[in-house]
Amino acid sequence: MATSSIQRILELRDASIPKDSLLGHLLPDTSVLDVTNIPRQCGLLSDDEITITEHYSATQLVTQLAQGQLTAEQVIKAYLKRAGIAHQLTNCATEFLVKEALDRAKYLDEEFKRRGGPVGPLHGLPTSQGYDNYARTTAGAIFYVRTTEPQSLMHLECSSPVYGTTLNPFNRNLTSGGSTGGEGALLALKASPMGVGTDIGGSIRSPAANNGIYGLRPTTFRIPLQGVMVAQIGRESIIAVLGPLARKREDINLFMKTVLDTEPWLRDPSLVPIPWRSISLNSKNLTIAVMWDDGIVHPHPPIIRALHETVENLKISGI
Repeated sequence: MATSSIQRILELRDASIPKDSLLGHLLPDTSVLDVTNIPRQCGLLSDDEITITEHYSATQLVTQLAQGQLTAEQVIKAYLKRAGIAHQLTNCATEFLVKEALDRAKYLDEEFKRRGGPVGPLHGLPTSQGYDNYARTTAGAIFYVRTTEPQSLMHLECSSPVYGTTLNPFNRNLTSGGSTGGEGALLALKASPMGVGTDIGGSIRSPAANNGIYGLRPTTFRIPLQGVMVAQIGRESIIAVLGPLARKREDINLFMKTVLDTEPWLRDPSLVPIPWRSISLNSKNLTIAVMWDDGIVHPHPPIIRALHETVENLKISGI
């Protein structure tokens, strides 16, 4: 029974992959480890689709959409196709919401014409994973793909007996991290401008680090969890938080400002009523502490090397 159920789930997932993204004979052999250039080199993406998915941050896309330089339908079609390619290379998706995303894009384009402007601060922005309720109903984003997570979530890799293992696009012998590993691989392949994950012990930070992208674990009780299924609800120790993953640092700011500008503490009294504030830091007045070792868990050599590189770059920047 379990085997047949899993087979049916995989059939549904595979049937949802955008047809115009299927690689067929273009699919690289498993011996090809770095697949980050394949989406732009495979020939399936048009020049316009490459430009949309590679040359604009989420913040820039929102501006282009708000000014009418791009339509929501143009953008979502490009990202749906690229996400389909990304999945075939790394096994990073559990479901593509093609019809729902296209219908949403057409609605947003019609509303843009009717209103003479955007529907919300994230008008037409493709958003992967979830924060579905807010992103769709208020901010104007388009939810188009669900990405993989490990079984029971609490894992710094991304594998499950249902969907298998998600691979790191820079080296498919390595992990994409976890628990939001599918999201990390998708963003690394430029198949999403912004994604959302949850974090207790590293589930945003691990995929961000493994895939060379940005991720933020906000302070607890900053971002609302309404409409989100939270692990271990009712018996929390370290409480899960929801936060953004993105390819550009400015897009972390976009997500946080967009959410907190709605004053979510008025709907959820457990949240701290502090708005998102833009500040300027003077590097000469900033001190950063580094803990090399806590005396219990000893970092592996690559982590120590990365910490040394970070310290040296901070010194160069004047900190």
